[in-house]
Amino acid sequence: MTEKLNLHGHEVEFGKNKGKAIIEIGFDENTDQCYLIDIFTVDETDYVALLSSDSSQIYLFYYNDSFDNDEINLEIIEDEEEMDEVFHLFSHYWDEEALDNLVDDYESDMDDNEVIDE
Repeated sequence: MTEKLNLHGHEVEFGKNKGKAIIEIGFDENTDQCYLIDIFTVDETDYVALLSSDSSQIYLFYYNDSFDNDEINLEIIEDEEEMDEVFHLFSHYWDEEALDNLVDDYESDMDDNEVIDE
């Protein structure tokens, strides 16, 4: 269920993703396994927020999907001012408690899957 808000003069829509996903992103020779936090829109631009499962670092990217090709493209946000504004809007909705609850849900799901796999 999406939630549309007007925050600081921006039209923002959160909760566009359905379900959970663990996404591995690569930086040069390193990779980071991340939890999908949200796919959200700010003024008609789609973004994705990921949370590192190791460091709790939050990553924000432009989000573009091509369901015809089964591809999801994540692009780096180069503009520092845009990044700061998007993160500010994101943090109004996804506060520390909400993120902690999300991590607990992911970890609970992984624990449940380990029991099934045994």
